[in-house]
Amino acid sequence: MDGQTQINITKIIIVQVFTMISLFCNAQVVKYHYDKEMIFLSEANNEAGTSVKFNSKDQSVPVFSIAFNSEKKSIRNTVDFYYLYRKNIYRMDGLLYNKKYVSANGFRTYSAASPIRYFKKASDTLYEYQAYKNLEKRIAEDKDGTRIELFVANLKDGIDYAEPALFYLAEHYGISPGLGKGEVVVYANYIFNKNNSAADYVQLKDISEDVFFNNEQIEALIDDRYKAFMDKWDAEKKPIYCSVTAFSKNVDEKTEEELQSFLSTMCEYFDLSHHQETNENFRQYYDSELERRAAIYRKNGDLNDKQLKVFVDELQQLKDKNSEQYFDYH
Repeated sequence: MDGQTQINITKIIIVQVFTMISLFCNAQVVKYHYDKEMIFLSEANNEAGTSVKFNSKDQSVPVFSIAFNSEKKSIRNTVDFYYLYRKNIYRMDGLLYNKKYVSANGFRTYSAASPIRYFKKASDTLYEYQAYKNLEKRIAEDKDGTRIELFVANLKDGIDYAEPALFYLAEHYGISPGLGKGEVVVYANYIFNKNNSAADYVQLKDISEDVFFNNEQIEALIDDRYKAFMDKWDAEKKPIYCSVTAFSKNVDEKTEEELQSFLSTMCEYFDLSHHQETNENFRQYYDSELERRAAIYRKNGDLNDKQLKVFVDELQQLKDKNSEQYFDYH
């Protein structure tokens, strides 16, 4: 076999683990518990929206947001969350892995203390919406006639819903509604150009979920000392394909791109989670992520039937490399 043929058959791929979460080993991984979820849905399409999760009993737990049903719609599950550090509030963005491990990759300062608009009670009339009764209507109107209507329920449960509501409403409507304890916005209507409007409604659910954040990684990012944080990391045993792997000659450029994306995600997730989870859990995530991505590619037409078969076959062949006896040092 000549050198060129060997290159075509054994194409070496360097999977660069370049995202933030490659350094979660032995770092300050903190588990936060969430017991409430607010799902903001558009009237135009109630299959899509924003899920905001929070802890109703402990406001030190970061408010956490992800696109509703994003795991079924896009490859990258992007997340946002508030992070309180040195008396400043930061709105972080990042990625969610396996529905519970968060990687931060950007931030901006954020002030939740400055309401953008003042809302006043519209009238003594009370409204009903879905399962909610006795809703109070509050309005704010700009000089150009733009009008925002909020329908507020008082659940009388003593829970402060202001911060999770602000997380969504400030971003999408530019408002801070000034909610009291037990009050929740269940419907928001944005009216502009006198006759056009966009409306969102809220489903409130009880949940029981744990999400893991790496405080050291987040704070290194904010403090612009991420390189020093990276330099502290010592390589540990991990799947061989996290440094070098070979694909067959059937892999074209597009399929190779998606294979690299998948393996990079697996290696990042492994670095993030392997001190918290068993290797069997990692293997299960590999299988579920392969199935999820294949379904998205099939639905969106990102890969044709031939490419999709090659994609699945190549990753199935690498499954054995997720067993510890195949791990190597890098």
